[in-house]
Amino acid sequence: MRTLADGNGGGNGVDLSTARLTPRQSQILRLAANGMSDKEIARLLGITHRTVRTHFEKLFKDRGIRNRSQAIALWSARSTGDRHMRPADECPYPKPFPPDFTECPAYQGTQMVTLDLSHRPLGSVMTCRHLESRLMPKTNYRWYGACVLGDAEARRRWSNAVGVERLHDISTLRQEVSALSMPYIQQLLDLKNMPATDNPLAHTRRMQGVVDDFMTKMTALLRERKAVLDELHLPLEACIRLLAMAIDRLVQQGLTESEWEVPDEVLALFPDDVRAYFQPRRATAAWAQAPLRGGNHSAANS
Repeated sequence: MRTLADGNGGGNGVDLSTARLTPRQSQILRLAANGMSDKEIARLLGITHRTVRTHFEKLFKDRGIRNRSQAIALWSARSTGDRHMRPADECPYPKPFPPDFTECPAYQGTQMVTLDLSHRPLGSVMTCRHLESRLMPKTNYRWYGACVLGDAEARRRWSNAVGVERLHDISTLRQEVSALSMPYIQQLLDLKNMPATDNPLAHTRRMQGVVDDFMTKMTALLRERKAVLDELHLPLEACIRLLAMAIDRLVQQGLTESEWEVPDEVLALFPDDVRAYFQPRRATAAWAQAPLRGGNHSAANS
């Protein structure tokens, strides 16, 4: 079967195999295919946003590509001859994820906010809570989209441990929370990026007012969904405390790429059977070490 890279589906015979691209072009295309914006790519690579655009524009001109979306599609459809050498933890699914994506049992859709050159929110795209960029082994420039859970077996084990139906219900609830949160996040980002004023106290009060309004609306939503939370074994007060910590972190640090997991003192408020959900990296690392300790995975898969 011919692929987009061979000219099918509007590819116009364009070849984006790695042999015909510069290392930087391959790197930028790989990050773009993982759902990163031009600004996020620029920040990660330590180059300017304009440089990223220049690389895309050169691809468009040299390869006869119409736009960024087609470039990503062609990259994703390139020859799979070398994919058997890809890292085991690489996420194998096209990005960004469609709204109805269900192929991966561990998928937890989340909205990633994109920013412009002034760090103002532009919009959001769907990504996975477990997806992160990692450097390809034995290279200093090739990046790929990695799943923090590990390979396909690790994703299956984590999904079984939390419960596939529970994951689906949590994901539905998270999308509802996200829809309510997004306007407040954008307000806080706008306030954080405002020029310094002569009245910092008034600025702080404005931000606190947004936070207070957010917590009031979010608490009301969670109280309305208490029956759902109880069914999912998610204590209401623990969820409220977790949201308060998350919004405080946003105010203090902004949107950062660093991994943030639930602190142990908050994790202790949740039952054992849902703790793996909140600290997936720690859970999968423990399972990986279990054979070395003479343990087994039967409990995780029950």
